[in-house]
This record gives sequence, C-alpha cells and structure tokens, in this order.
Amino acid sequence: MPYPQRPDYTEISSWAAHPAIEWGSGKRSRATERLDRRLEKKYGEVAIAVPTFFIYPTLYFEGDIWNADCFDARYRQEINDWPMANQASVFTGVGPVYAPHYRQMMYRGYYPESDQEYRDALVAYDTAYADVKHAFEAFITLNPEGRYILAGHSQGTGHAKRLMMEVILPNKELRQRLLAAYLVGNTVTQEDMGDFPLCSDPMQVDCWMGWRSYGKDFYPKKYGPNYPVVNPITWTDSPARSRRYQHKGALYSNGKVLLRRGVSVRIDQGTLRVERLRAPLGWFFRWEDYHRADYNMFWFNIRENLYQRVQNAELSSEWTSEPYIGSELD
Repeated sequence: MPYPQRPDYTEISSWAAHPAIEWGSGKRSRATERLDRRLEKKYGEVAIAVPTFFIYPTLYFEGDIWNADCFDARYRQEINDWPMANQASVFTGVGPVYAPHYRQMMYRGYYPESDQEYRDALVAYDTAYADVKHAFEAFITLNPEGRYILAGHSQGTGHAKRLMMEVILPNKELRQRLLAAYLVGNTVTQEDMGDFPLCSDPMQVDCWMGWRSYGKDFYPKKYGPNYPVVNPITWTDSPARSRRYQHKGALYSNGKVLLRRGVSVRIDQGTLRVERLRAPLGWFFRWEDYHRADYNMFWFNIRENLYQRVQNAELSSEWTSEPYIGSELD
C-alpha cells in the first residue's frame, strides 16, 4: 500500500495551526471579540496561557490511497476553512492552538466492503494515529511545563481517545498537566478513560467531556448509557433539557453570524438531543445528524465555559507559565 509523505513536526509546514503561522481562526466574528471583552470584564484576564492540542476530523472522503496526502494544497485549504476556522478557533481565547496535519484515514475506512478493505483500513488508521502521536510528542517538547488542553472531533477524537489511553493517562506528569479533554463527535466510554473523571460540573478541571449531536428521533449505531455525555450548554451530565436562554450562540461557517437563544438540548441514551431550533438555525441545521455542527452550534457556550475552567485552574493549580497576552490572530 503506498503512503503519502510523512509529516515532520519540527517543520512549520506540518502544522495546520501553530503560534508561528496564520490559520483559519481569523474568520472569527466581531461578536467573538465582544464576547472576549465581556469575559475579561466579568472574570478577569487569562493570566496563564493554556495551549491546546487539536486533532481535526475526517475531510479525506475519496482518493486512490487510504491515507490523505496532508501536503496537498486543496486538502490543506479545506482543513483551514472548515475545522480550523469553526472548531479549533474556539480555543484561541485561552492560549495558542497547535493542530497537526496528519495522514488521516479515508472516510471509506469506516465502512469497509471486504476483509481486505477492513485490513487496509486498520493499517490506514494506525498510520494516522502514529502521525498524531508524533505530533503530540512535538507539542509537549514545545510546551514542557504548565497546563494544556486536548481536543478533537470525529476521527480526531478517535485518535485523541487512543492518545489518552496509551500516552497521557499512563504518564503521571502528562495526566496531571491535562486541564481538560474535549472528546467530541465520537464514542467514548468511561471504561476507556479509567478513573479519569467526566466533567460533570461547569467549573471542573482534570476531567474529560464529549457529546454527539442528533435530532430528537435519530439514533446512531452506537448509543446507550455506556457512552457518557456532557451537555455543552449546562455543562453537566444531567438529562434535564437546557433552556433556550442559556444558549450563548452558534457560529456559522462563514464566521460572521451569532445567534443566541437558538436551541435547547438534552442528554438521551448516550447522545445529545437537539431540539427547538429557532430560525435561522431551523433551516441551517436541517438534518437529523448534526455531527458537523458539534462545535459550531455551541461555539460561544464552549468559549465562555472554557474561559471559566481555565480561570478556575489558575486559582487551584501549582503549574506556572507565561502570562497570556494573545496571539497576532486575536
């Protein structure tokens, strides 16, 4: 099986997001800047930069080989325009974001049609994870002290989960430094995380959270109480439905639209039920599977809560780092 060029994470060209490069977070809206000013006024400035290691979702949908060529110009542009601008950007309010380009598995790997395709998909997935693991090692080398955040979506969360299980949780220092893990858009069990707890409180740190967004009558192949969910509006694992007024806003794909009080959600059978969509969200999210909107729909809630968690960690943590004064993109 042919493989595309392997990324070298000592080179800036192997990163989709990095403090030294411009990337998709520039599509954030004026509403985002207003929110950040309100957060600083309400909670104070973020005194310590908390870097995020973000693993983007599947965007390699078809091709002649099983792994994406992450140096392909069109592929890189899609990564920048979609997951970087709409997902990774939410973490820029508390520190720099590092997101590696990696040779992700083609989407077809999730639905193999033969034993040979199944074997090829496993190899492709392992190749993608190996890149992510090497990138994380480079990330830790660049950030040898202080807290950090791990985040992903879809295939990215699959690799983040494995990274947690094989690298972070078994390592006492890496585990203690992890402020929170955002394992969104994929299946994660508490058994996967061992004794690393679910974030069941809005201010909790040293924990993990995740959700998978669906319409009220749609059930994925894997669902049930074995898959913990955190409500990204109330930030608890309670099944109680959130109220519309609690919704801080959705970020549209063009980065320019803020809509508050647009949706209410509730936890049900290991999924997040999206209900009571208000126009224009009612037509923008017109599918029963809201997978692509897992971050966008709750972008402003995530950003505000993230700010609160980081502030809480600063009050309780012994870790020290440089004061965060924002990047050139902020």
